[in-house]
Amino acid sequence: MGRDEIVSEAEMLNGLRKRLPLFADITAEASVTLQEVDLEFRAARRKRADIALMNHALNLFLEPRNPFEPDRMRKPKMEATVFGLLIALVMIAVLAFNLAAPRP
Repeated sequence: MGRDEIVSEAEMLNGLRKRLPLFADITAEASVTLQEVDLEFRAARRKRADIALMNHALNLFLEPRNPFEPDRMRKPKMEATVFGLLIALVMIAVLAFNLAAPRP
């Protein structure tokens, strides 16, 4: 099948069923190993910090990131601040009552 030929749907399906090369004039330059693919995938994931698990966890506690100022620090959400303060107060109260308790 040349580049200028128009392939019908029946010819395409027939070629796929018989596992014939659809584009015989195009050859791969070099084969790629699994390790090379893995390294490229990991490098691409490192570049995309917006899909990391840590970012999803931080989104629970921090305001959404401003796309126009990506380097700016994010403020904590109001709910996270209130919940954090309540937890801190409970921990301070428990610690204070345990230290003030009479020792045997």
